[in-house]
Amino acid sequence: MQAVYLYIRVSTDEQAVKGYSQRSQLDRLVHYCKDHNLIVTKTIFEDYSAKTFNRPEWNKLFAELKLTKNRSSLILFTYWDRFSRNIMDAYKMLERLQNMKVSIQAIEQQIDFSIPESKIMLAMYWATSEVENDKRSRNVRLGMQKARLEGRWINKAPLGYRNKITSDGEKYIAIYKPEAYIIREAFTAIVRQNKYCLTEIYKDAVSNGLNCSRSAFYRLVRNPIYCGKIKIPAFEDKPEKIVEGTHERLIPVVLFDHVQRIIKDADLNHPMKLTSKRIANENLIFRGVLQCPNCGNTLTGSGSQGHTKKYYYYHCMGRCSYRVRSDLINLSFLSFLKKNRVVEPFLELANSISKEIYGEEHHDYIQKKEEIKKEMEKLIDRGFNAQKLFSNGNIDYDDYILIRSRCQESLKDNTDKLRQQALKIVAEKHTEKGTDYIINHLGEFYENSDTITKQRIIRLFFPEKVKVIEGNIDKMLSESVKTIFGLTVSASKIKEIHGQQTEQEIVEFFKELYFLGYEQNLKNI
Repeated sequence: MQAVYLYIRVSTDEQAVKGYSQRSQLDRLVHYCKDHNLIVTKTIFEDYSAKTFNRPEWNKLFAELKLTKNRSSLILFTYWDRFSRNIMDAYKMLERLQNMKVSIQAIEQQIDFSIPESKIMLAMYWATSEVENDKRSRNVRLGMQKARLEGRWINKAPLGYRNKITSDGEKYIAIYKPEAYIIREAFTAIVRQNKYCLTEIYKDAVSNGLNCSRSAFYRLVRNPIYCGKIKIPAFEDKPEKIVEGTHERLIPVVLFDHVQRIIKDADLNHPMKLTSKRIANENLIFRGVLQCPNCGNTLTGSGSQGHTKKYYYYHCMGRCSYRVRSDLINLSFLSFLKKNRVVEPFLELANSISKEIYGEEHHDYIQKKEEIKKEMEKLIDRGFNAQKLFSNGNIDYDDYILIRSRCQESLKDNTDKLRQQALKIVAEKHTEKGTDYIINHLGEFYENSDTITKQRIIRLFFPEKVKVIEGNIDKMLSESVKTIFGLTVSASKIKEIHGQQTEQEIVEFFKELYFLGYEQNLKNI
């Protein structure tokens, strides 16, 4: 006796409309079996896509058929797209079933397999289903790409955000304050590398309540979502790009950009490398920046003990024996900083950048301050409520003391946070007012800075590795730095450059200087 299996499939991404719902398919298949005197052996319900045959219920059915492969069997379904939407996979599966003496048939699109020409119709059914599936899939991808281009986040919300839905049914992501505060602090901590490395910042974030793996944290600090932007992956012939998002930013753009520059320096094996602690030598401050003028290898540095003192050299690691005294390079750079000044048009640019950053930071300060104040008000209310409950005899003394102590601890933590925010905004205000001073006294600022800060200033002037030109530090500078200090172009040319869209390298130069001054002010408060 022939075994008859009814296969009913509706994937979760298909609408359960007439002709596709499970109930409709079952009714049609049952009526067909009655009309043709077929006794149903088993009914299989599948809630899975037909792109492949890797489906849970189909796998179970196929395994059962393999155990009874010498028995004649028939699998019935309504349409051929219920069986498969991939023409190549469908033909392979058909061949395997035929070898197992298993017949298949779509009751609404019947094929007579004894007629060779009927296979052309079967190919059309499967090809049409595959094309329809490809079109639907492409439309979904196009819709997702359109949403991304409009600045909407369409996936699961990243750490620091939560998925929300408006009353109109529109999806969006909103800041989740407990995580957001920790992430803000992590970004801020990265710019103070004299105290932290990235591994330590990750540990601090986890101890404060951030729940993520180390690798996820490393991706987090590189994700532009936190400064209000969305990275759109390459699509068809369109390259990857970054657009402004519709969600609320968690940190200022300038802070995010600043962190990316620090991370980039670390990735280039700069002495500030985030994932390891390396003690910088004040005498070898250009180590890792200079290249050998003979062979092009990166110069390292070491000290050599003389009769009366230790002498330091930058020297080649290759076969050549090139070396240069480190104090000559170090003092030459300091002399350049003291002797040269930023030309007037770029002083104006520096001040405008300073005001823009201060405005963004001040806005964030106000927002964080309000968040902390609201949290403190809740804690105070909770303390009063506990006191009231204890007075009315609703809770015992031990519970009251526990609640009160926890509220007091949380209030103290929030007071400390509020104080830290106030210190930061004071530092910002001093920096916003004193940027002009830092730029005009860069030599003095550099000379009085710690080793790490000096290295960061050096990387500003030498963003790429540069070959040593002894006795002429000016020629070793990057082109953007030469422009800022008026070394290579005339005053009229500077005005022309400044009048056009300012080069990104020049803007980044002044942003970095701003943050260096900000960090110094924060230490001094």
